[in-house]
Amino acid sequence: PTVSLSASATVGSSGLRPCTNDATQTCGGFFDPTTRTGLGAQASWRIYDFGQTSLAIHAAELSAEATRFALQSDVLDVRTGVEIAYLEAVARQRLITVAETTVKSEEVHLDQARKFVAAQAKDPIEVVQAQARAANAKSSLAQAQSAQAIAMANLRAAIGWLDATRAPVVTNTWPTPPEQEPVQLVALVEQARKDRIEIRGFDKEIAAAQANLDAADAQRRPVLSANASTQWGPGEGDWSPEPTWSAGITLSWDLLDGGRARAEQRIAKANLLSAQAQRDSLLVLLTSQIELARAQIIANRANVVASTEAVTAARAQLRLAEARYTQGLGSQIELADAQTAVTTAEGNLVTAEWQLADAWATLRRALGTR
Repeated sequence: PTVSLSASATVGSSGLRPCTNDATQTCGGFFDPTTRTGLGAQASWRIYDFGQTSLAIHAAELSAEATRFALQSDVLDVRTGVEIAYLEAVARQRLITVAETTVKSEEVHLDQARKFVAAQAKDPIEVVQAQARAANAKSSLAQAQSAQAIAMANLRAAIGWLDATRAPVVTNTWPTPPEQEPVQLVALVEQARKDRIEIRGFDKEIAAAQANLDAADAQRRPVLSANASTQWGPGEGDWSPEPTWSAGITLSWDLLDGGRARAEQRIAKANLLSAQAQRDSLLVLLTSQIELARAQIIANRANVVASTEAVTAARAQLRLAEARYTQGLGSQIELADAQTAVTTAEGNLVTAEWQLADAWATLRRALGTR
């Protein structure tokens, strides 16, 4: 029900009438203003509207459920964003370790070259070559540190960390990936269609849009309501009138509303078609997302294995080159090639492990799992 109160005070002219004090005289007229006051109360109760209110409530409840699913989807997006930012920070930290190892190794090679040149066992150009490689290694280390600082800033932004006095800390190890490859694409797609929050959210949006369309259609139905009101309007200086009241039942039916109901029907139908199209688009995109993530996992698993073997071989090559150089048999060029092979192989391994972890995170998001 709705209840309203009203109060009024007006000043205006009145018609000619016998004066209150002297009936033989005439009072009122255009130049004799009078004051009127009034108090009123009205109450109205919609008894039955042939389903208009119930349909609107049902549509609102479905819209609220769709919004709840959208919120859960946003939470998953934030979680995935934080996870990917964290993985990048770990990768950048590991690349710093690779660069630091390279700097230490090049400094050892530079020291060896200086000793050989001092003993006149090597040409002085080898010292210059070793110095250039050591400087390049330090430059690469500075670049790796800069990239890691950017990754940490991105991680802070992904977390939404506002406290400048604290900073997130990452470890130097990767999360342990699953040992087995992902199952077949068909099974993954079926799982995603069951678990993806967005699909359930679009289902609720479609149901809400259909309910809004039904509610818009129901606006042309009649409304049965009960009304009651009371009024008290004393005149100027006359407080004797008694309040009046009235009560009744009204059946109203909007025969013409200027096209408002038809426009709301078109809007509701457009929203329904939009929700259906978004759901269909997600189903199409879902398969490609899962297929891409699955293919990246398979490829990166093989890349990690190959990169691990390359690191082992490159380190063995570097040990042999260092042994040859220590014995005076090798050259700085051979040593540089071996060191470059180690640095490249270790960097490739970090990148492969990073891409593998990213692919698993992307697959989990595509499947709708936490």
